[in-house]
Formats: sequence, C-alpha cells, structure tokens
Amino acid sequence: MKRALLLRLALGLILTSVLPSCGFAFRSAWKKAPVTSGVEGKWEGTWLSDATGHTGTLRCVVGKPIRNGIVIGAAGEGIGSVPADRIFFYHATWKKILSGSYKAVHIVQKKKDGTYTFKGEHKMPNWAGGLYHYEGTIKGDDFKACYQCSMDKGTYTMKRMR
Repeated sequence: MKRALLLRLALGLILTSVLPSCGFAFRSAWKKAPVTSGVEGKWEGTWLSDATGHTGTLRCVVGKPIRNGIVIGAAGEGIGSVPADRIFFYHATWKKILSGSYKAVHIVQKKKDGTYTFKGEHKMPNWAGGLYHYEGTIKGDDFKACYQCSMDKGTYTMKRMR
C-alpha cells in the first residue's frame, strides 16, 4: 500500500514538473515573435476535427525563411514564385486541459495576388495519428488550412495577432 502511494506521488511530481515545460519554448517564441505582414509572426485561432468534432484553441509562430537550416532575409521569401521553407511552431489545446507544442516545416510560396500558400508535414507518434499533412493559405490577416493523418482530418483558422 505504501509503495503504491509513493509511486503515485512520484509520478504526480514528475508530471507536474515536466508538463509545464512542454509549453515553455512556445511561450518564449510567442513573446519574441515580431508583428509583421506576410506570413511571419503570431497567429491565433481554433482547430476542428471533421472526424470527431473535437475542437480547441490553436496558436502559431511563423519564423523567417530558411534554406538548408540557415535563416535567410525577407527578400529570400518567394522571389517571384520561388518557395521558401519556414518553421511553423504550433501550440494546440484539447478538451481545455491538455495541450502540446510542435514544429513543422512548411514550404511557403507567394502568389501574384499577394496570397501565400503552404504545404508541409510533421511526424507525430503513431498513437497520435502518425504523419500529418498540412495545406493552407494566408491572405492578409487570415490563415486557413486543413490537416490530415491516418486517424483524423480537419481544418484550422487563425487571425494575425498584433
């Protein structure tokens, strides 16, 4: 009996010390993210699963363009229609009490009308759906996208935060 109580107490202490750190990197990125136009910056909204009807809040920090792991200047962002890779750093909530953060590389392309399109994927554990595919558009302050994996598919919409 004592052993089970001690085990539960130890597990509780581990969880309370580890879980808050999951969002620390995201909170730091959120605070440091610049207010810009185009794709880069802070976004906030919701996600909705078409498969289950589940929904939650979603925030994202979109970073500067990268090539071969090196950050490049804004001029490198789709010179003409040349796509640029960007890291999208997401933080999502489920059932108001669970949350998680993850990074996904998306290929962003600027269209002639000023709209940005992006595609990307991210590997999650198999129990969480495995490989996720993303596709979306950003026009002005509106961010709309869809996602799909082996266990789920849905949409998310966000607005630029200033």
